[in-house]
Amino acid sequence: MFTTYFDEYQKQFSEWQKQVNDWQKKFFDTWLDSLPKTKGDIDFAESFDKALSYQEELVKSYLEAQEKTTEMMLDAQRKFWNDYFEALRKKSAQTSSPV
Repeated sequence: MFTTYFDEYQKQFSEWQKQVNDWQKKFFDTWLDSLPKTKGDIDFAESFDKALSYQEELVKSYLEAQEKTTEMMLDAQRKFWNDYFEALRKKSAQTSSPV
């Protein structure tokens, strides 16, 4: 009883796995066909230099963005605390002065 069920399940799983493999192969074949074909030799040194320059620019822009964000956060905190203490001083001055 269970053997028949297991055999059927295994058969269905194998068919499903074959179908997924076929879809993957079709996807990657289509993807590879859509890539531009290179003509001539590939200059690995030039490609490496370009990739390195791109990474360097990416890191620089990330660090600049991080610096600006940090400055903005510090300015916001500074303003918050200045406003807080000023509000407390005003409140204190209002309560201590006779009406």
